[in-house]
Amino acid sequence: MIAAIRPLLRLLTVALLALPLASCYIPDKFKGELRLSRYGDYALTYQGDLIYAPIMHDYAGGRITPENEQEKNDNIYKDLVRDPAIKDIQRVGKGRFRVKFERQGRLGKVQLSSFLRRDARLLSLKSNEDGSIIIDANGVKSGDAQRMAELGIGMEGEFRITTDANVVRHNATEVRPYGQYKVYIWKIENALSATPTLVMLRDPDPNRPL
Repeated sequence: MIAAIRPLLRLLTVALLALPLASCYIPDKFKGELRLSRYGDYALTYQGDLIYAPIMHDYAGGRITPENEQEKNDNIYKDLVRDPAIKDIQRVGKGRFRVKFERQGRLGKVQLSSFLRRDARLLSLKSNEDGSIIIDANGVKSGDAQRMAELGIGMEGEFRITTDANVVRHNATEVRPYGQYKVYIWKIENALSATPTLVMLRDPDPNRPL
């Protein structure tokens, strides 16, 4: 009976590794910070690794060969460097890149801004008509976390939001005072750690109306 089950278990494992993850890029070994004013001005920085999940499936499935490995990793590199917010990038190997990302701006009355971008979103900043601003990180489903573990993909780091705004909801693991600001800190230990989320209410800026 056990001998009959083993081939089925191997087949299920292969099928599991073949399923795509919900996000193309996975952050790891990172430090990220969002500085967000009560008026909606922001500065976002990220330093750490980005792992291109689809190529990990290719490695696991034996579809990466000495003949195509360089080209496939070059394509990922080209995809990342086309974003002007990527200030520095280093190849680590096997679909992993160490990057420095910096972006700043001011959210309009109704706007969606994303890191990295909308089709590869790890973090979203959304401003709404009612004056709320919602910060949401892209979560990892439990099934995806299992697939990540099977593929040897980690997800560890720290994310902070520093703001003087009226925060009405958050799930930070720690909050520290910093002068007139508060620092909301998320310690990410693995793919099942709480996904950072924060909701604030914007103050009207008399000097810079929307």
